[in-house]
Amino acid sequence: MKKLNALGIATAVVGVLIILTPVILPVCEGLLELTNGKQVPMRCFWTARAEMIIGGLIAITGLMIAFLKSAEARRRLNHQVALLGVVTILTPLFIIPTCTHPDMACNLGTKPALIILGAVTLGLGLYGSRTPEPEISDHTIS
Repeated sequence: MKKLNALGIATAVVGVLIILTPVILPVCEGLLELTNGKQVPMRCFWTARAEMIIGGLIAITGLMIAFLKSAEARRRLNHQVALLGVVTILTPLFIIPTCTHPDMACNLGTKPALIILGAVTLGLGLYGSRTPEPEISDHTIS
């Protein structure tokens, strides 16, 4: 049981790291001017905000895994963690892609960090969903 509790805490820590990634490795701060004259944030700004929400979901799920007693519930939540890991990877690549300029801050720091943290999240979720629970018996050995 300690192994699974540690797995939940590790998942929560990775979720917090995903939340902090756009703060530690900032995305582009420029504004785009539209043809109508309005200025809007670059799309990597929205990528960062989406990843912060996803990281929050991962952190909350990790804490739930750490404190739940039901092995089946932990296993199912680890499936959710694995899916959130996939979403973490896909967000800066396809869902809300970062800037098209390869030399921008979002492509040099934030995007690779999020992909790596997403892969770690995916790995933790898959490992937790496959970890066998120890057999607990009501019989005592004399």
